Amino acid sequence: MTENLNTVQQSNASNVLANGAKIFGETILPGASLLLDGKFVNGAAHSVIGLGARAALGPIGLLLVCADSFSKSVSDKFLWDHMSDAYKFTTEKRAAAKAAKEEAKAAAAAEAAVTTA
Repeated sequence: MTENLNTVQQSNASNVLANGAKIFGETILPGASLLLDGKFVNGAAHSVIGLGARAALGPIGLLLVCADSFSKSVSDKFLWDHMSDAYKFTTEKRAAAKAAKEEAKAAAAAEAAVTTA
């Protein structure tokens, strides 16, 4: 049991160090985290796009490309995918809350009809 716990702790520590190295690499070159993972085509594309975004949009463009590269490296999902998942989750939650509110309103109306009858 303790051997498994030690293995998990070492694994988490190595993930933290690897992610720290990836973030540090992103501050030097956009796409560095993908390059460190061995995804050379995607990493090179992020490097070129990041430098172009820096020239066209300034630091904010560069930051977005670096965040996208890090996100793809760590979670295997682009930043856009995370944003669309968050939007989908929010809209589903909002729809569920609206349905619950409608159901409660219908139940209250039914109860009011029973009490007045």
